[in-house]
Amino acid sequence: MAMLTVLLLLSAAFALGDAISSGIRLCPGWTDYGSRCFMFVKTARTWPEAERHCMSLGANLASVNSSEENQFLQDVVSSKTGSFTATWLGGFDTIPGLVGKDRLWFWSDGANFDYQNWNQGEPNNNGGREPCIVMNFGGEHGWNDLECGNVLPSVCSRGTFYD
Repeated sequence: MAMLTVLLLLSAAFALGDAISSGIRLCPGWTDYGSRCFMFVKTARTWPEAERHCMSLGANLASVNSSEENQFLQDVVSSKTGSFTATWLGGFDTIPGLVGKDRLWFWSDGANFDYQNWNQGEPNNNGGREPCIVMNFGGEHGWNDLECGNVLPSVCSRGTFYD
């Protein structure tokens, strides 16, 4: 029985490897990039509503882990909207009232917050109440901290797995 289990696991691993190398999409209806899948959600929601919607899809609002991934997400959004539309990402700050470098940012999917693309002068926590991250903000098309109650489209992300 143990030998059969090992053979089945090896067979599944080879099949997955073949699917990846042959270009088969692992997230139908989503856009694959690296080891994750992304979906632009045009329906405008508040940040908490957008996160709940992503979670209903087995995902979270997107984290961004590199400049290449940031550029990819800008391309996804602009291909769907025709412009650099301000769009929710999964970043949030849990300690209200802090400014600048004292703020502690997190990604809703638990990824390390080790890449940033803030617009000049951001994050500024304008009015002491901007704990959520939006991409494609202003002329620089970078990130801005924003009040989470604003209503914007969003990008969800999840790992590549079979539906």
